Amino acid sequence: MKTIAFNSIKGGTGKSILSVLFINALVKSGFRCLAIDADASNNSLSFYYNESEHLESGSRKTVFNLFMGEKARNCVTGIKENLDLICGDVRLNEFRNTDSLKRLKRSLQEDTFYDFTVIDTSPTYDNITGNVLAASDILLIPIQQDIFSYQALKYQFEKLADLELENLDTHIVFNQFEKPLTDNQGAYRNQITNLFLEDETFKPFINPNCLSRSGVFRKYINKQNYRLNGRAETQKSYEEIKNLIHSILGIGITGAV
Repeated sequence: MKTIAFNSIKGGTGKSILSVLFINALVKSGFRCLAIDADASNNSLSFYYNESEHLESGSRKTVFNLFMGEKARNCVTGIKENLDLICGDVRLNEFRNTDSLKRLKRSLQEDTFYDFTVIDTSPTYDNITGNVLAASDILLIPIQQDIFSYQALKYQFEKLADLELENLDTHIVFNQFEKPLTDNQGAYRNQITNLFLEDETFKPFINPNCLSRSGVFRKYINKQNYRLNGRAETQKSYEEIKNLIHSILGIGITGAV
């Protein structure tokens, strides 16, 4: 099983949308996936909530129980074929100051039922995030072309260095990317983009595939039956997400996402 974490210190970079896209693409291609909502404040994977009749049950176990030491298989809610979800829980905030960074890793150990576990996180760095990163094989960091994303990424890499996760396969991905224009605004955007591209710390981790700015992703996250495929409206975004997944996981996605 491969565990993929989506995390960005800056909010609004699209990590939750990207996590949903990855999950759906993998499920559509026949892989068994476990989605974990580790955003203690926002229930970032609520995209899936109305696909199950059981999500409103107060007796269900959540990511809080997972951090308490419960095995993953005892906390899942079945969403559809090949997809289970461990729901978010505001009580997860209680673990922000926990001393252990291995709680989640221990709970996920020896679970071989799933091909992939995908974990979405809150836009912050704390011990919840540290637990997620320590349990993950792959980290995907979405960024946007602004100075705040650059500053947040600097901070995030300082924290990653503290964790000393040498085997964590890290990918920085430009999301909602816009090619520089010839006017002053475009020149500024180009300067900001180059801050990332020319930074020696980031260079080895910047994925060559980016996701272009498009209203398609907003439609996707707000309309349950909206799909990305080869039709004209979604073809570019569809090809970009397929290429991104292939570059990170080596998997060729088949069918609509």
